Amino acid sequence: MLNPVTAEFTSQLQRLLPAAAFPELSDKYLTEPRGYYQGSAGLLVAPESTAQVAQVIAAAAAARIGVVPYGGGTGLVGGQILPESKTGAPSPLILSLGRMRRIRARYPEENVLVAEAGAVLAEVQQARPMSIDCFHYRWLLKARRRLAACLRPMPAG
Repeated sequence: MLNPVTAEFTSQLQRLLPAAAFPELSDKYLTEPRGYYQGSAGLLVAPESTAQVAQVIAAAAAARIGVVPYGGGTGLVGGQILPESKTGAPSPLILSLGRMRRIRARYPEENVLVAEAGAVLAEVQQARPMSIDCFHYRWLLKARRRLAACLRPMPAG
């Protein structure tokens, strides 16, 4: 059984993370882009590093609080929303990756760029010193999409 986000849990996270990790919970985190799903209000946390993500996940697991990951918010399946429930599902922790925007490494010889999940694709396109366009969907590059919203494993073969 999952527990709701509580004031005590919020205080615990506020002791672990900087104030910038707690942006205002706006409607964009609670409404699916097409308007089909309305989510439950919870606590929005936006860490800026994988170490901070690990702290948040460890605290949520210890407190048995559900986590809803939020990448770019462009998913059209409702997976970024925990719908309000008639059974009283507890308010979740919404984990936004939007502050994790660093370009970590560039390997032009291999045509590889390592970027964090919150990096905006247009910025990645500008940062990479590569000659081959490694993104298949050019429209994504013009949009302010985040990597977490559009990258997925490619099938082997």
